[in-house]
Amino acid sequence: MALEESIEGLEKLESNGVAAYIDKGLNEYLKNVGNINIDYIASESGPSGYRVSIGEKSCGNCKC
Repeated sequence: MALEESIEGLEKLESNGVAAYIDKGLNEYLKNVGNINIDYIASESGPSGYRVSIGEKSCGNCKC
């Protein structure tokens, strides 16, 4: 997927083969707050979707 927007002045972040471009000021803020974690939650008993958490410690590849 490609966007037709300029990435000039943005910082590139990459993790697990996925690249994102964010504002330098936001990147500095996030460095002080902690990790950003984006998880897809699949559930048979309720809604499935993405969960975004900021500032929590990453627990690696566990399924907690």
